[in-house]
Amino acid sequence: MKTILLALIFVFVLSGCKKEDEVTLDEFYNAEIVGFDLNCSTCTLKFSDDNKIIKKAIGSSRNDYYQTVNLLKDTFQINQKVLVKIRKAEDTESPVCLTLFASPDYETIFVTEHKSVN
Repeated sequence: MKTILLALIFVFVLSGCKKEDEVTLDEFYNAEIVGFDLNCSTCTLKFSDDNKIIKKAIGSSRNDYYQTVNLLKDTFQINQKVLVKIRKAEDTESPVCLTLFASPDYETIFVTEHKSVN
């Protein structure tokens, strides 16, 4: 009886630990570097052309700005145009950051691929 009870608890625990479906956008979207998070040294993007698609898939963000977790500010310049493939960032992917400056409260995204626009 004990083993049956333990097996049932084990099954319930495993079925309750499903991972949410990852929201990944497989197309390149036009974005512009509009700023940097100085605490995390990452870029802030704005999607002007494809904003409705991004809002639907990732979620609405203040001022239509999205904070990246993996585009480092040393690689990019403000007003630089980039093509990006993105997905919603998971909580565990947030970088370790300083707390010297105010951090924006934008939706966070993970850039799976990027290209500079000439």
